Amino acid sequence: VTYNALISALVKEGKLFEAEGLYDEMLRTGISTDVVTFNTLIDGCCRAKRVDDGMELLHEMSRRGLVPDTVTYNTLIHGFCQVGDLNAAQDLFHEMISHGVCHDIVTLNIWLDGLCNNGKVEKALEMFKVMQKSNMDLNTAVYNIIIHGMCKGSKVEEAWDLFTSLPIDGVEPDVQTYSILISGFVKEGKFLRAGELYREMLRKGVAPDTITYNSMVEGLCKQNHLDEAKQMIDSMASEGCSPDVVTFNTL
Repeated sequence: VTYNALISALVKEGKLFEAEGLYDEMLRTGISTDVVTFNTLIDGCCRAKRVDDGMELLHEMSRRGLVPDTVTYNTLIHGFCQVGDLNAAQDLFHEMISHGVCHDIVTLNIWLDGLCNNGKVEKALEMFKVMQKSNMDLNTAVYNIIIHGMCKGSKVEEAWDLFTSLPIDGVEPDVQTYSILISGFVKEGKFLRAGELYREMLRKGVAPDTITYNSMVEGLCKQNHLDEAKQMIDSMASEGCSPDVVTFNTL
């Protein structure tokens, strides 16, 4: 347990080489490794974009008689999605199912996000519709992934339609939902729609974050409303949001 805790701390700090050194020490001294040890190291490899090394650890688990769990597969699927290798991610998803490892909402979120981020929005939408029909309990995070994918794929109006269906589906939009759509409207030059949505979130008591404000500032600057943009930045501070480099670069 002590070794696992140390390896986990090193991985979180980005010190994968040192974490691997501890793993080697465990092997040399005969200290037993377990699924947690491997999951942590696989996570470190995926964070470092060393997904092939992550796969080798998966194989090593099997050689040692350890059974990969949902976390193992979720981590690797996410890793391959991050490097754009959707075929490998899909193979792992199928392997997960064939080995009887339960996939969860996190698995599906990772796969949806991977599809959207790699330009496969239509495929993500097909999968999302299947999920909707399966009576699965879809949370706000799932909808945010799809709405974000639609906006990235220049389907802002379709994203808006999905947004308006949230109350019907029993899902509450959060600050991320609003920020994604506001950004989508701004990118398409639909500044009035962005402003209306911003005012709606305020009315509903959803506090804007730095990302929301940055999109609004971008929209105001694109319309050459510089005084209003500066006022928006001033209101950020009063609401406890600190402007970041994106805010000032926009100005």
